[in-house]
Amino acid sequence: MKLYKAKRLLNIDNNAKTVKGQKYKYLTGILYLAPAKTSGFNVCPMASEGCKASCLFTAGRGRFSNVYNGRLNKTLWYFKERESFLIQLKKEINSLIIKAKKLNLKPAVRLNGTSDIEWNIHGLYNEFKQVKFYDYTKIYKRALKYVNGAYPKNYHLTYSLNEDNKQKASYILKRGGNISAVFRSKKLPKRFKNFRVIDGDKSDLRFNDPKNVVVGLYAKGRAKKDQTGFVLDV
Repeated sequence: MKLYKAKRLLNIDNNAKTVKGQKYKYLTGILYLAPAKTSGFNVCPMASEGCKASCLFTAGRGRFSNVYNGRLNKTLWYFKERESFLIQLKKEINSLIIKAKKLNLKPAVRLNGTSDIEWNIHGLYNEFKQVKFYDYTKIYKRALKYVNGAYPKNYHLTYSLNEDNKQKASYILKRGGNISAVFRSKKLPKRFKNFRVIDGDKSDLRFNDPKNVVVGLYAKGRAKKDQTGFVLDV
């Protein structure tokens, strides 16, 4: 086994936010990679400067060196030995499905916990139709493709607002899609840009969100000190 192979790829309800999904009858697996170019491979091609500086990679357990190294190893595995990586990933998704059934829960998977990769090229959504897949993205073409109905029905995508894509985010909202926005205050506004704001920290299950809303997220980690305009003060 190569040094960069990890023991486990999916983090299954091992953080406070995804555990909240169990009260909605979902068991969630998230894949966390080393974001942006930290591994030498760019997994966040459209990340803004504010996004990179405020990345959730710096929040929670991501602050610890052993967690950082684990995410780095997963990223290197994906790029250097993709075939064996995908075999392991599919094995773990199958295990998640089995575990969810035993717990009388439904399986959900977010493959871009700290990345922005087009996983649909590997056929995973169609292969595991019983799984709810979901992501956030800053890639406008992907978001547009999603609102145009071009992805499998078991996949949900939320477009992420940052300091340099406001017009594109507005267009996604006008097309009936959802956007996420990071706010400095825990007290979220009821509306933003004339669209309803919902609390995105109540759970991570974005596919349960109503359509055409702003998913409000409270700034965490280094994002609390952001001055780029990525974090909103309203």
